[in-house]
Amino acid sequence: MANREEFCPIVAATDLLGQKWTLLIVHFLHTAHPQRLRFCELQAQLGGLNPATLTQRLKLLESEGLVERLEVNSLPLHVEYGLTRKGSDLGPVVEGLNNWGNKWLSSAKSRGKR
Repeated sequence: MANREEFCPIVAATDLLGQKWTLLIVHFLHTAHPQRLRFCELQAQLGGLNPATLTQRLKLLESEGLVERLEVNSLPLHVEYGLTRKGSDLGPVVEGLNNWGNKWLSSAKSRGKR
């Protein structure tokens, strides 16, 4: 039987990405790529997520090297967020989860609403 150490990369990835909103942030930044998103654009796509929570998740993703923050000096001054190369490598993973969810969870969700 496999022990926890054998799944270390999976455990580390889920510790980072398993926090609420984190994968959705990566998803929206991935779908915008190569464009970047302003904080307010990202917040709107996330359904008006609390700004403090979004800031916390973006700082975490930035500290892990998945997201880069760019201060844009054109008027009006603003900040944009985009995926780094490391973050972009998550694109196929997020797309796979999206496809799996569409296939297996969407029908279950609609059946539950009946």
